[in-house]
Amino acid sequence: MGRETLLDVLTDDRAGERLRALDAGGGLTALVPELEAARGFAQPELHAYDVLGHSFAAVDAVDAVFGGGQAGREFREAVGWVDFDRWLEREVGGVPLPALVRLGALLHDVAKPATATFEDGRLRFPRHGPAGAELMAPRLAALGLESEAAALVGRLIRYHLRPAELVRNWPATDRAVRRFVRDLDGEVLALMVVNLADGWATQGPRYTREHFRRHCAFVNYVLARAWGATEGEGPEPLVTGDDLIAGLGLSGGRLLGAVLTSVRHAQLEGQIRTRDEALALARDVLTRPGFAE
Repeated sequence: MGRETLLDVLTDDRAGERLRALDAGGGLTALVPELEAARGFAQPELHAYDVLGHSFAAVDAVDAVFGGGQAGREFREAVGWVDFDRWLEREVGGVPLPALVRLGALLHDVAKPATATFEDGRLRFPRHGPAGAELMAPRLAALGLESEAAALVGRLIRYHLRPAELVRNWPATDRAVRRFVRDLDGEVLALMVVNLADGWATQGPRYTREHFRRHCAFVNYVLARAWGATEGEGPEPLVTGDDLIAGLGLSGGRLLGAVLTSVRHAQLEGQIRTRDEALALARDVLTRPGFAE
């Protein structure tokens, strides 16, 4: 019952608003007691909210990115080479992917109170990502999440700060990018949404449209590097050029190559898993305005 209730909230387009309502009635921390310690737990001045308020604001940010408003439109434009809306239709372990990303955003800082320490007169939270993933592992199972879904949420918590670490030694090497992709089991876009939401929630009202645009550009950079560094890796392609020529009546050349690239990218992102899905996507790609021009 708890799993169904929480996932119902997290699947909603206004999940942040519904989570606050659930929390006001005591329902949220009844389902996830580990969040109670975050209530009123102050953070350094960089942060606009306490830990729990920050977590709610992060879910608000995910809602905005997934939605059809200005933020959602700008995000889709920034990563225009990714079929973002098709990605949102995925399920992992029988759970809609948007609900799992929101859950990752809600829980990404759950271990901050337990890891808080003063270093050189400053409040810090060393390794709160890995600590949070370990803390939440039994809770995710208790909520009824299957292993695949729980593993994804665990990675979103564990690695939510990893993108900044990836580019600390600029530019990131292909080897580092490949390790990053492997650690995430390929779920780079999900992590980057949580990373963006974390940044947005950190500044709260101070987060400007220019901040958002820069963060979207960073998301696109990491996605592109992940794609470029791993393009030659992964499973055998679901379809070949000959399959598309025979099945869709395509001839060789630029258009065939463009369709194959789109299909291969979708396969490596986990958006398609069978030959029939690959052919269906190829047909869909060909009907998109301007694609064949």
